[in-house]
Amino acid sequence: MREAQVSPSPAGMRGPGICPPSCSILFIFLQLLSCSISGNGKADFSVFAPDKPLLAMVGEEVDLPCHLSLNISAEDMELRWYRDQPSPAMHLHKNGIDVQDEQMAEYQGRTTFLSTRLAQGQAAVRIHNVTALDNGTFHCNFKDGIMSAETTLWLRVAGLGSEPKIQVGPGQSEGVWAQCTSEGWYPEPQVEWRDLGGQSLPSVTNLSASPTTGLFSVVSNVTLLDRDVEGFSCSIISSLLQRRKVAKSYLPGDMGGMGEACPGHSSRTAHLPCAQ
Repeated sequence: MREAQVSPSPAGMRGPGICPPSCSILFIFLQLLSCSISGNGKADFSVFAPDKPLLAMVGEEVDLPCHLSLNISAEDMELRWYRDQPSPAMHLHKNGIDVQDEQMAEYQGRTTFLSTRLAQGQAAVRIHNVTALDNGTFHCNFKDGIMSAETTLWLRVAGLGSEPKIQVGPGQSEGVWAQCTSEGWYPEPQVEWRDLGGQSLPSVTNLSASPTTGLFSVVSNVTLLDRDVEGFSCSIISSLLQRRKVAKSYLPGDMGGMGEACPGHSSRTAHLPCAQ
């Protein structure tokens, strides 16, 4: 038998088992890419949320959105929104359904999972009937098999309280005593008393938060000794919303009786922009 002869390849040609340098680079890239793929075929991912704090009014609703860094579906993932600790969750969506057994008691019946863009890796939880106790940080965690990623959201809650009311009566020794009251504010408001000329009046203010709602009530007192004061205003200010509510009271024209009760005072309430 004649032994088969192997002819050398022409110059510039390589055998079928030899890969050029560019092919080697591509092979290494594909190997690295395959290492970043999880068992069910999804790549490594990160989770993002709005950088700036979200603002919500007491009694209204707010959405807490999160999304994946990659344009991949989150339909098969476990999605968890929580406060300080992962469990119990503020809202948990797992295996395509909402898991109520692992939900915080204060959020039961108050959240809705928004899944219209879940296939694009976007999801959100809507909080209904926002309360002052919702103020603070939230975390959202996306879990795919053994892989997970999460981010943090900040929610700022604001409550614009009731119209302030002014009561006027005689001071303990002399002058006129006035009290301004309001409730339903969040966070702590500021209080300003001024005479009708715009001059600031010294006052004593007490702010108290409800243990059940977290909202602040205002009781502020002022004593007027100046017989030339014809009236005054009480302003309660939300620095977060840059809004204020104002009550005005006008004293009787005869100030000779400032040591007596002034039952004839009148008051009005107005919405004014905060001073710049």
